Amino acid sequence: MSTPDLILTNATVITVDDAATVAEAVAVTDGLVSAVGTAAEIGALAGDATEVVDLGGRTVVPGFVDAHSHVSMGAPYVKHAALHTPPVGDTRTVEDAIRKLHEAKERNDPAPGEYVIGWGYFPDLMDDGGVLTAEILDREFPDHRVAVVHVSGHGGFVNSRVLEDAGYGPGSPNPDGGTIVRLPGTDVPSGELWEQAWMPLVFSLLSYGEAELDAMLAEYARWGVTTVQDGAATAEQIETIRGFAEKKPLLVDVRSLAIFNELPEVLESGLMGTTAGGHTVQGVKLILDGSPQGRTAHVTEEYVTGGPGGEQHWHGLAVIDQPTTDHFVDLAYRNGVQVFAHCNGDAAVDQLLSAHRTVTAAGVTPPGRTVPIHSQVMRHDQLDEYVAAGFEPSMFTIHAYLFGDIHIKNFGEERAFGISPMRSAIDKGLRPTNHSDYPITPINPLVLLWSSVSRTSLNGVVLGEGERITPLEGLRALTIDAAYEHRTEHDRGSIEVGKLADLVVLSDNPLEVETDAIKDVQVVRTLKRGVTVFDA
Repeated sequence: MSTPDLILTNATVITVDDAATVAEAVAVTDGLVSAVGTAAEIGALAGDATEVVDLGGRTVVPGFVDAHSHVSMGAPYVKHAALHTPPVGDTRTVEDAIRKLHEAKERNDPAPGEYVIGWGYFPDLMDDGGVLTAEILDREFPDHRVAVVHVSGHGGFVNSRVLEDAGYGPGSPNPDGGTIVRLPGTDVPSGELWEQAWMPLVFSLLSYGEAELDAMLAEYARWGVTTVQDGAATAEQIETIRGFAEKKPLLVDVRSLAIFNELPEVLESGLMGTTAGGHTVQGVKLILDGSPQGRTAHVTEEYVTGGPGGEQHWHGLAVIDQPTTDHFVDLAYRNGVQVFAHCNGDAAVDQLLSAHRTVTAAGVTPPGRTVPIHSQVMRHDQLDEYVAAGFEPSMFTIHAYLFGDIHIKNFGEERAFGISPMRSAIDKGLRPTNHSDYPITPINPLVLLWSSVSRTSLNGVVLGEGERITPLEGLRALTIDAAYEHRTEHDRGSIEVGKLADLVVLSDNPLEVETDAIKDVQVVRTLKRGVTVFDA
């Protein structure tokens, strides 16, 4: 073999290979892992030009693969007002939110009529209830359009100008798959919109340039993420990222999913399945329901707390109907396109499974590894159907931490304690992954790992002790199993000879520290193809 370009040594190298090998050093040649072994074995390979880095006992793990995230949503949001409640942010009152929106307006200086935007808003955890109306936003921002994105991304709050643009006025009917919340006792829109009443607006706001994309990918690199999914991209956004990637290689690899209603356009473009400069167009994203914390996830058993607009006997929302789901699953399968479907509630999972059965019964062969994204408020019998259908779920355990107490309120303990059932999935032979869904929750993979092991809420409630997994299983869900789900396990996800030298240096070993210390482990250095892309 040729002389290595780089050797990382005096380390705990957690390879995450099939044998769960732990080594002391790793060598990199031409961007690939060229050797893994003891410090002495790998040190003997060094030549005069080899850079040898003594890590002083720190830990090396494979580059994290964020199995489901939203680059094209996060990139334009970065410059706007972050309105998260603790522990992510410090917004506690409507006054706090308004102040931050004004600060963003001053910083971004939008022209009259342009948008002032906030994101991460979660009234349920605010000290004053967080009631935000078009009237409040009109008063504070009379010369601008305003959109405040709910923490789930599936709803938001707008001012009167935006309501007028959408054609929403007194008596306007709810669109199919959407909810227009009304002022109490009236048919007048309050400014709060959900799902298909909201989604067309939010997608219209997601434009960004090269600088915003670079900043977004640098943020992923800061957290050790070397491959990230762009989980619902328009054809225009796919072409935008591809243009940047062809101009210069992306800092970390991005794998785009075409939003389902633009799948025909992306297929016609010829970009599906292609790769350039670290950008791959991987599959299609269906959105079948909403969010459990927003009370729009579609569930078979009604919500304890009713709907976001005060609805009773509420089961959430089906964003698209069964025939539409069948159509797009059929179109994807016939074209060999991997399907990823947003399914938070068990009724949405049923909808995806039904579409799969219908299409395959018609003689269409699925391309395999269909991914129900989130798989949160689901039934255990559906895991058996995942196995039979060849599905691989991507779960979302940080919900147990950030929203667990709200889930108990909305669903009761039995259903809340079963969200993202990773232990059960693994025991049935599935390879569930974990994801950030950024900008819905923070990117930090160590907090994700901790949440899968701990499943402890903000109030200290364990959401299903029986669904806890081990730290190694949690690490696999963020590395090799995520690569498997993305069909890239052949070149990434573990530290093995011949694979990409996508590596992360950690301050401590997450497999050996106390459970609650996992979330405090720091990313010290991130390497993409053997090149440092983040160094603390």
